[in-house]
Amino acid sequence: MGLLQFLKSQFLCHLIICYVFLVSGLLINLIQLCTLPLWLISKQLARRINIRLGYCIASQMVAVLEWWSGTECTLYTDPKSYQLYGKENAIVVLNHAFEIDFLCGWTFCERFGVLGSSKVLAKQELSYVPVIGWMWYFLEIVFCKRKWEEDRTNVARSLQNLRDYPENYWFLLHCEGTRFTPKKHQISMQVAESKGLPQLKYHLLPRTKGFYITVQNLRGTVAAIYDSTLNFRNNEAPTLLGILNGKKYHADLYVRRIPLESVPEDESECAAWLHKLYQEKDGFQEQYAQTGRFPGPITSPPRRPWSLINWLFWSCVVLYPLGLLLAQLLSSGSVFTIVTAVVVCSAVSMGMRWMIGQTEIEKGSNYGIKAAPENSN
Repeated sequence: MGLLQFLKSQFLCHLIICYVFLVSGLLINLIQLCTLPLWLISKQLARRINIRLGYCIASQMVAVLEWWSGTECTLYTDPKSYQLYGKENAIVVLNHAFEIDFLCGWTFCERFGVLGSSKVLAKQELSYVPVIGWMWYFLEIVFCKRKWEEDRTNVARSLQNLRDYPENYWFLLHCEGTRFTPKKHQISMQVAESKGLPQLKYHLLPRTKGFYITVQNLRGTVAAIYDSTLNFRNNEAPTLLGILNGKKYHADLYVRRIPLESVPEDESECAAWLHKLYQEKDGFQEQYAQTGRFPGPITSPPRRPWSLINWLFWSCVVLYPLGLLLAQLLSSGSVFTIVTAVVVCSAVSMGMRWMIGQTEIEKGSNYGIKAAPENSN
């Protein structure tokens, strides 16, 4: 282990990264709050400002993945489709099997310049989480309660609000609804068998209602579906803690561009279309398991420097006053102030560990386990 890798694995470095993210994130949330009056004057200007403020938060996590960890991403896609990425609105359909698949989705957005404006369908509870959840609120992220009768109206209304969005965006969608685990997969395939649907080996049964309502409300605004299938080389199972430790992974992402008009407008036909899509995704994963690669040409979109520049900027902004404060604490010799500093650092560490815990598969949602027996998709 080299010196740099040794330093990356140290708790103090992790604490500094967490401190920068949380404190700068709260500062940015405060700035976002100050944009509220602007929404009454110029909605589109407020949106553009919040896109850039959102980028200031999300790109810090991308910077940790790309620059701190050094994780590489190889893209398998059609060259003609590649030319359109970042230049149109799209729905990105991602598989949901890894702890950092959301972060890889953000990296995909960052490489093509749509990270700040990217959207997701997220559970309502996340809107109350400081930094990320509050950022999402100002970015008009679509939240759902996972209660279909309530979500049908609320989600449709939120999606309709995006029809006049001022910049290109990607709507990232995990149609499986929850992360893949053996237990959830077993239950999901029992549902598939009861409905006469083909078995999937690498995915859960997709939930068609959320996909249908998303497609229907974004027709005429979104140009294409980006069917995206992610895997990692050497059968690695990357974690966010591994990323913080500076561990380097190599992600392979297969993306197919499918024009939105090819998705049926009838709900039952749309559901059948999505099931067929996931059968194809399963085939791509099987090919990857057998050959170590996806089909199609290979390209490696270059890292953009802006995520690193943004990360360094906010590090300077929040670490400089912290350094001054620590110097004063040490020079004062006050037991109370030193204990207070330790408590604050511990709180930051615990807060970040809790946020990381939300990405861990073993601590993931039980949605797939609870909902499967009554799945009506």
